[in-house]
Amino acid sequence: MKRICCVCFLYLTVACNTDPHQAKATPVTGDTAHYYAIADFFREQLAYVDLRNFPIYQINQLNGKKDSVMISKDQFLAWGAAFTAQSVLFQKNKQLYTESVFRDLSTQSYTLTYTSLDPQKTDIQHIDILLNDENHLAKRLFIKKVYMSGDTTVTEQYSWKAYKSFQVTRFKTAGAMFSSSAQSYVNWNDTQ
Repeated sequence: MKRICCVCFLYLTVACNTDPHQAKATPVTGDTAHYYAIADFFREQLAYVDLRNFPIYQINQLNGKKDSVMISKDQFLAWGAAFTAQSVLFQKNKQLYTESVFRDLSTQSYTLTYTSLDPQKTDIQHIDILLNDENHLAKRLFIKKVYMSGDTTVTEQYSWKAYKSFQVTRFKTAGAMFSSSAQSYVNWNDTQ
């Protein structure tokens, strides 16, 4: 009987000292925003190429001069890391972007667009993702990034064609003067 009284006393003591409003005042810290999983897309694309024996070609163009070379999987994966880095940067700051959706019947796709709410606070200005109308898988992904390097404005445009190729274009301008442009196109399964 003494044990039952002790247990009841302990239960009443804990219950009386608990503030019922405390649980309601706890802020929600979980991420509730649902954005397209860009990092997962790039990881899957890199794994797709890594598991196959595609010949991988890189075409570089610097200020109008072209050259091409065959690259290794390690070089390909290093290039892919640049795309993954952009997706990580976006993921960390996704609260600074707004999402819009457009259905294009002519291309049988949806376009998800993420636009910076304040371009002064984000390097990535916008991201466009073209999704297949039927299976909602990404067909193409575009990222536009603008940042300063000293007194030079650098604009980078990343483009990825699912299971086929990608391209990185970089423009540099110093003040009102055009400085340089560079483009790297990497192809592993694109016959176009």
